[in-house]
Amino acid sequence: MPTRVNAETAIVGWLASAIPDPESAHRDWAEGRAALLALGTLFDAVKAPSRLVHAAAGAPEREAVAAALAPLGGPVIWAPSTWYMILVPAGTAEGRFSPHASALSLGTYLTVPRLDRTGPTGIHWAAPPPHARALCDPDKVAQLLHLGHQRQGSAL
Repeated sequence: MPTRVNAETAIVGWLASAIPDPESAHRDWAEGRAALLALGTLFDAVKAPSRLVHAAAGAPEREAVAAALAPLGGPVIWAPSTWYMILVPAGTAEGRFSPHASALSLGTYLTVPRLDRTGPTGIHWAAPPPHARALCDPDKVAQLLHLGHQRQGSAL
């Protein structure tokens, strides 16, 4: 059975492999900084407004949001009070989600915090990757964003 340290090493290695120079990501994280990782090869991101995710969760509190994100099955980064970045398989972000969310893919870079940055301030993991190559299910992401839109009403 893999240890937590081995699992974290695998996750960090996988994330860093999103760029041609993975060592630069490892250096950034080792020095306490977020790394810039390329989108569109290993994963895309769906950029959803906090208010939409909070509406889907039924509340803005961390516990409610964590419960709403858990069924997605993969990693989510949060820039407090602004955006959630939901990581989905490469090539799946376009055209599937709420008109209030943006698809980010090839040609875009994502600020990715250290694996141990889980809040509550600054860019952090709202849902850390459960294992290497874990990504959110695009259909479940679309359902979450649709629910948020319904709960917010058409006033978004």
